[in-house]
Amino acid sequence: MTYSIKKSLSYHEQVYKSLKEMIFKEVFQPGERIYETKIAREFEISRSPVREAIRALEQEGLLVTDEKSRVTVYEPTLKDVEDIYECRKALESLAASLAARHARDEDIKKLSENLKQSREVIRNLKDNQKGSEEMLHLNTEFHQIIRRSTNNKRLQKQINDLQSLTYFYRKLNMEGEQRCQRIVKEHEEIFELIKNRDEEKALLLMKDHINNDLQHLKIVITNHQ
Repeated sequence: MTYSIKKSLSYHEQVYKSLKEMIFKEVFQPGERIYETKIAREFEISRSPVREAIRALEQEGLLVTDEKSRVTVYEPTLKDVEDIYECRKALESLAASLAARHARDEDIKKLSENLKQSREVIRNLKDNQKGSEEMLHLNTEFHQIIRRSTNNKRLQKQINDLQSLTYFYRKLNMEGEQRCQRIVKEHEEIFELIKNRDEEKALLLMKDHINNDLQHLKIVITNHQ
């Protein structure tokens, strides 16, 4: 198999984007070994940009290098999901509180539109896979809008540092009957608190929302093992 390379982006950026998408779409399975030489051959480029792309994905946590320099795709564990979601609870609950304080009318409008689209996807959900992909995007966007509404660049950066692994787990979190409906319902409740400028309750409800995600993910991961 070979891949086309565009000249508009550097080779390592294109390899990085392609590998990241393949990890999220499970072309590469969790725990699967990644071979630098094989990827370079498939992309028909030298190993140097592949090495740079792998290094960037390691920094995001999506690839892991062991003591023997073997590179594998990140594999979720109960301990790791607990650690990541403990961080998310602390950071994103604060973000919800700050959004309730600082969100502009434009931010409120974006959140409202996100929820409108989410309800539409659920109403017209026929293809489960397509619906999950759309809901995954809208779920991610909802949290991004809140993060950008905080008026706190330091907090935004700390949340961004967890973004790739959060997306990885968020995809698993869509599994299960009525799961999308539950997520949107909780988003609607958080939105109302932000719109009404209730900082304290927005903080508490976001913490509950992320904890609910954690509990669901622990079940999903256990079932996968």
